[in-house]
Amino acid sequence: MSILAAALDQIKAVKLALDYVRSVDKNKCTGGTNQTLTLIFDHNPWVQYTEPALRTANFLSAMMALEGNLSRITDHMFYTMVRTNVHGDTIIYGSAIAVEPGVVAGKPKFCPYAYNNRTSRTVTAIDIAINYDYRTNDTEWYNGVVLKDRSNITIDRDVISLNQTDRYVYQPVASYNDGYWTYPYFDCGGGNIWMSTYSAPIMSLVNGTIHFQGVATIDIELTNLDINQCDPNGTEGSQAFDIFRGTHSCQATTYCEPLQLGFRAGSYLCKCLDGYYFPDTSSSLRAYRGADIEAFFESSTGSVTPGQFQCLKCPRGCDTCVDASPCLFQINFAVQAFMVFIISVMIVACLVVIAVIVKYRKELVIKTASPIFLLLMCVGAILMCASVFVMYGEVTTLACTIQIWPFNLGFTILYGALLLKTWRISVIFKAGGATKRINLPDKALLQRMVPLVLLVGVYLTVWTVLDPPKAYTVKTSSALKFYVCTMTWWKYAMFGMEALMLLVGVYLCFTVRKAPAHFNESKFITWGTYNAIILGSFLLMLTQFVGLSGGPDVVYVLTMAQQQVFVTITMGLIFAPKFWALYKGTNPADSTVYSNQNLVTITGRVKPPLVSSRFNPDPTSASKAVQCNPEDFFLICGPQEDNLPHSTKFSSKVTPMNGELRFQLEKNGGCHPVTTET
Repeated sequence: MSILAAALDQIKAVKLALDYVRSVDKNKCTGGTNQTLTLIFDHNPWVQYTEPALRTANFLSAMMALEGNLSRITDHMFYTMVRTNVHGDTIIYGSAIAVEPGVVAGKPKFCPYAYNNRTSRTVTAIDIAINYDYRTNDTEWYNGVVLKDRSNITIDRDVISLNQTDRYVYQPVASYNDGYWTYPYFDCGGGNIWMSTYSAPIMSLVNGTIHFQGVATIDIELTNLDINQCDPNGTEGSQAFDIFRGTHSCQATTYCEPLQLGFRAGSYLCKCLDGYYFPDTSSSLRAYRGADIEAFFESSTGSVTPGQFQCLKCPRGCDTCVDASPCLFQINFAVQAFMVFIISVMIVACLVVIAVIVKYRKELVIKTASPIFLLLMCVGAILMCASVFVMYGEVTTLACTIQIWPFNLGFTILYGALLLKTWRISVIFKAGGATKRINLPDKALLQRMVPLVLLVGVYLTVWTVLDPPKAYTVKTSSALKFYVCTMTWWKYAMFGMEALMLLVGVYLCFTVRKAPAHFNESKFITWGTYNAIILGSFLLMLTQFVGLSGGPDVVYVLTMAQQQVFVTITMGLIFAPKFWALYKGTNPADSTVYSNQNLVTITGRVKPPLVSSRFNPDPTSASKAVQCNPEDFFLICGPQEDNLPHSTKFSSKVTPMNGELRFQLEKNGGCHPVTTET
């Protein structure tokens, strides 16, 4: 409790001191130095200025040790000593030597004093004892040393050899801790300045006892020392009047900045914190003066009305501001709403495609393209489109985290389906088409599709848990801010995996460029893959290097354009030919009967042929035939190796069955039918 009480007493003393400083500034003083600021403060910054007082005091103590008094020192010598202590461009304002009665013969009071007249730039030396009794109890700079304990004073023994005779001299020597600092006081009627005095004792040693004989002093001028009432920031060195720290009256939205106005209360400004601005935007000084705030508190009940001496909050997104001008880019919701409408149309179109696939799944043109993978492509496309909805409006950290899931999963499903379809064609074609039995049904492809999707899902989970994307601000070319998602190595790695998937697709498309496929689907898959690589990469780079300087609306439009490239164009290339074939329809009159070797479907499954009664009238014959539509086959036509011993090359031209080819088939049997049924 004693520590708390001492702290409260010190706080109270600081408040009283500031009140006294303010009163001195406002009222004329009546003379004297008996009004002081009873504060405990740090004198360490002033230690270096106490050396003249200690040196003078110890010199006079040495003279007392030799002579017993100071009568042999003339008045001019005393004045010279105090004048020397004041000379120099320091904060020492004055210096004095005050002695006890009898120390100087014939002088019951003697106090030579020199002070620095800053105005005339001269040093004046006078005996202030003529009109001033320094030995009264009110004179702190003298009586403070008289009452100080001198039991630990150091006593030096010197040897003086004079005329081959040694004399031992015992002299008390004062150190810094043996002196005394006064409280700050206003030298009213004298220099009319704030000062604090350090007094060093002049002593003599009589019969082993130390006797007080006077003081040598220096006066530290406080007028040019600032009262810093601001909070300590930890970067500044120690200052004598750190005791005033934290006594400012700045309000919550402001911070204190000290002013170099000398030993005056209220020497600070209350400036606006970052994120706030001064209400009077036309003012040349955009801060509140500390003196004005403290004057208000003195003249009022001590409370402020809401908003008084406060700064206003900056518009959202501003780190700093000078007025209410916006810092965030104002989103054009009409533009973004139109983009959302386009994306909605794309999703509805995907749903229509799903309905058509389900309805016509038995049709050859759909069945040969593996309906399950066509449906997966539609699901992937819908997921990619849904990622645009997440980014509508202002981007947030939550939106950035959610967006990576539908986009990257959708991309994997959409292009993974295309990749596996192309891979199946490549495997069958490389294996020799109808001459080698390879079975790759949709189930086998799905078994390869699931691990790919799971791998991406695991990667996205780890990404979301360890380092989820965050929203951060970037500036447009007009210095307005808007939020975008962070581009971390997680995202670049995801882009790299997706680019690798597309490059594998390019390779597979190259291998099947001459493969026999119903309606030549591999050609459209190739176009879709090339489109995703070239245009998709271009738009991604355009978004990063151009869109970020254009604002959130430009970024959102480019994001929608990416969906057009990755989804609309690819889906159009794959489904437009199929839907056109459905619309055009087939001709039942073109049905015919063929008899040949085993039939190989596009999945690699081998079907045993049926022999038509047109070639074998006996329906019980071991040979059987299958009746097919012309569109069910793509033929690898050309002379057989057995028929042309001089040639081993086969034509890879893919042509649907028609009347002319049927005639050629019946004539020479040189064509190998390959059905594309699943």
